[in-house]
Amino acid sequence: MNPLKTTFAILLAFLAVPLLAQDPAEPFLKLKGFSHPESIILDEARNVFYISNMADDQPGDGFISRLDRDGQILDLKWITGLKDPKGLLLNEDKLYVTNNTELVEIDIQKGKIVKQKMVEGAQSLNDITADDAGNLYISDSSKSSIFMRDTSGNIREWLNSPRLEQPNGLLVFGDDILVAAWGKDEPGYVLKVDRKTKKIERISRQGIGNLDGVQKIDSDNFYISDWATGKIHKFNMNGKQEEILISEKSAGDILFLNDSNQLLLPMNFQNEIWWYSLD
Repeated sequence: MNPLKTTFAILLAFLAVPLLAQDPAEPFLKLKGFSHPESIILDEARNVFYISNMADDQPGDGFISRLDRDGQILDLKWITGLKDPKGLLLNEDKLYVTNNTELVEIDIQKGKIVKQKMVEGAQSLNDITADDAGNLYISDSSKSSIFMRDTSGNIREWLNSPRLEQPNGLLVFGDDILVAAWGKDEPGYVLKVDRKTKKIERISRQGIGNLDGVQKIDSDNFYISDWATGKIHKFNMNGKQEEILISEKSAGDILFLNDSNQLLLPMNFQNEIWWYSLD
C-alpha cells in the first residue's frame, strides 16, 4: 500500500460517493491482535499463513505473524525488527518481504532473516509477484515504478511511468502483470503491463479508488480490493466488473483460497484479519 500515514487527505477526494450508508458484509471470522496488517499469504506445504504487520511509527517495530488454517495464531511476532513490511512472496523455503526500501529474505525452516538487500532508487516498495522463470517484480507506489529482481539476485528498475498510477498490488497473469493502482490525482484503475513490450493498458473502464490487493481466480478472472471503500471486485481481462462484497475502509492485500472459495482480508485500521466465505 502507498504510505498510509501520509496520504489520508488524498483519500477523502475518492470517497465522494455515499458508500458509508451501505452495510458491510459480515465475515464468519474476525481474527484480532495484529498491528496494521497489510498482506497475507498461504504456505500450503506447511498449512500456515504468513501476515505482514506494518505496526506503528517506531523504527524496527514491524513484524511477520504465523497463523494456522483454523485461525489460531502460532507466532504473533515470528520475525521482528522490520520497517513497514508490506508485500509477501513464498518461494520454496524462502519468504520474501518488501520492507520499505529493501527486499528481505527469510529462511522459513530456520525462522530468521538471511538477507536484507537495499533497492537502489526505491522510495516505498509494496507488493511482490514472480514469473515462472523466477524473476520477482516489486511495485514502488511512491515512485510509480516496478522493480525486478532477476534469478541472479540483481535488482533494477524495470519500468517507471506515471501511467502506472502509483502501482500497489501486482500479479503475474499469463504474459502480463496485473496492477492494482492506488491512483494519484484520480482514483486508481486496474491495469495490465505486457511483460515483453512493457505496454501499459487500463482494464477497468473507470477509476475505482485506492486499489490494493489482486488475486487470481482462474485463467480469465481475478479479485481486486479497494482500500478506500473496502469493496472487493471481480474482474475479467475484458474489463467486466462485479462487486462481490463490501468490508470496511482499509482492506489490504487480500488472499483468495480457491479450494474453499474463501477470502481473507487484512484490515489495516481494524488490526484484524477478516475471513469470508463466498458460497
